[in-house]
Amino acid sequence: MRTKLLVLGLALSGCSKEPLSLLSDLGTSNAGVQQLFEARCSGASCHIGAASPAEGLDLTAGVALSNLVNVPAVQDAQRMRVKPGQPDVSYLLCKVDPACSPILGARMPLGLPLTAAEIKLIRDFILSNPQGGSGPDGGAVTDAGVPQSDVTPPTFAGATAAQSAPNAITVRWNAATDDTSLASSLTYLLYQASSPAGQSYAAPSFTTPPGATSFSVGKLATNTSYYFVVRARDEVGNIDTNKVEVSAKTPANSDTMPPTFAGLATATAAGTDVTLSWSAGSDNVSLPADLVYLVYQATSAAGENFTAPTYTTVPGATSYKVTGLLPNTTYYFVVRAQDTAGNIATSTVEKSAKTLSVSLATQVQPIFTAKCASAACHSGARPAQGLSLSSAATSFAALVNVSSTECAANKLVAPTLPDQSYLVWKLQGTGPCFLGSQMPKGQPLAAADIATVRSWILAGAPNN
Repeated sequence: MRTKLLVLGLALSGCSKEPLSLLSDLGTSNAGVQQLFEARCSGASCHIGAASPAEGLDLTAGVALSNLVNVPAVQDAQRMRVKPGQPDVSYLLCKVDPACSPILGARMPLGLPLTAAEIKLIRDFILSNPQGGSGPDGGAVTDAGVPQSDVTPPTFAGATAAQSAPNAITVRWNAATDDTSLASSLTYLLYQASSPAGQSYAAPSFTTPPGATSFSVGKLATNTSYYFVVRARDEVGNIDTNKVEVSAKTPANSDTMPPTFAGLATATAAGTDVTLSWSAGSDNVSLPADLVYLVYQATSAAGENFTAPTYTTVPGATSYKVTGLLPNTTYYFVVRAQDTAGNIATSTVEKSAKTLSVSLATQVQPIFTAKCASAACHSGARPAQGLSLSSAATSFAALVNVSSTECAANKLVAPTLPDQSYLVWKLQGTGPCFLGSQMPKGQPLAAADIATVRSWILAGAPNN
């Protein structure tokens, strides 16, 4: 996933060099924006070439784009640093263009403002839709001049077959590969048409669960031909642009019989995850390997909403892991089988599981130890802000119900209230009261780590 490095505003802070006065010095492509960053924002205390970039904002070629595009500005969380195609709502342009308001803090860069030509270059760069949206054939738009960390789409040969069944067509393919995403994390976009080469790539007709190698399109008309193109998408959003087309014609007969399915067998909690399992269903037309399972989740007995599933499995699955649930909470689940024609078994077998509390010692403290307790930070004889996170015992004593030194009206950790805990605001980089930089400096925590800390606080921040 793209790392969202949070900054106080979008400061291209006090890193001025002589302005590049001629647009020709920069070039007219997006590459010129990177040259502009390198000319005006580099140095030991700035955004390029620094061990700890100012305000955590690294504008080095290779990561600049991913640190700017569709990343909220901390000074104004309602605005993105760069909103592709929309310069007038992009905080980057507002921070450098005197004609734009409002902003918080000083206009950037400090010292020598950008010239009109340089501001226009940034405006044109944002107008070029960097990293956002789709190209004319549906591929992801990227920018070679200000590259993100992953701009390479998956390697994918396209669909291999389309197999018809009553009211359904199952499209199959071999798994794609990618330079950064695992095969199990790749999703596939299906584009359906009623005539050869008639697909529109503006938006997919269907999107598979991660790791799928087939997809059944159901509820189709009988005795009708359908045409499909399948494309692979990685976790960043890069999409391959193959146009391999497969087709099939549905039979004249219909399938209206749902699968036979005994329902959910077990629900087992581990931490804040719940693993569901069941025995495979059977069907009069669809193979067991082509059945998908619809998972319905609720927080009260018989509270499931069957109008739309909470999760859908890959074909042939006999288990599903539900992640990111609240700690110390009972969840209820029903699973139903769906055949390729779209017929759904109406099982009401319900199982429940209660998630566990997150452990400070075994789940939260390892995050602090790895990311926050280095010699120059929150450990040792003189920890930063007097906050020692060197062990579970010291972390609990220093955090829980302790007032923040930066925002004294707020507790570092307010048990059961993660959204009112200053620790969470510092890890996220934004909050109702926020001073200094996002923590940890240089490399913010992964979203999963922040979720673990939040879950511990939500459970009452126990000393466990």
